[in-house]
Amino acid sequence: MGDLLAGLIGSLAAAVVILVVLYMVAHFGVLYLPAVALMTLLVVIAVYVYIRFKRALGERWFTILGPPVIGASAAGVALLWLGRGEGAVVVAAAYFGEPVLGYFIYKKLAVVDRLWAAVFLLSAAAYAYSLPAVLAGHWYIPFAADLAKTAALVFIIRRVWGAAGGQRRG
Repeated sequence: MGDLLAGLIGSLAAAVVILVVLYMVAHFGVLYLPAVALMTLLVVIAVYVYIRFKRALGERWFTILGPPVIGASAAGVALLWLGRGEGAVVVAAAYFGEPVLGYFIYKKLAVVDRLWAAVFLLSAAAYAYSLPAVLAGHWYIPFAADLAKTAALVFIIRRVWGAAGGQRRG
């Protein structure tokens, strides 16, 4: 459960950072340097989360699909650092892979809590597929979806932590 829990905690950290980035981008634009810096942090977190989930899941397709999804996101962020706004389109497109990867995580989490695992997967899909709406000024749609994903992760982490014996008193 250690790698699974670490991946979930990393995902929660990313979800919180995403909420901040969405707000920044909505109010200051995709080339706002603090937002681009946080997007860079998201790529680093994604690598960490990928490594942890790869170990916890042992799913061949998760292992194969993770690097291109993360790599595409990193390429988009690199374009943003170069002052190229189309990097935001690349990042949004890269996130279309998140629900695919999330499905493998869902399968593992459904054993612990089917309801919250489903909320996690559905909200991740809603976030990923609504992310292009930010480019049209509708940042609140993926914000709401990511907020739901954040809540789902909190509940799932509590369940996984408890299942791992994290609530034992010493």
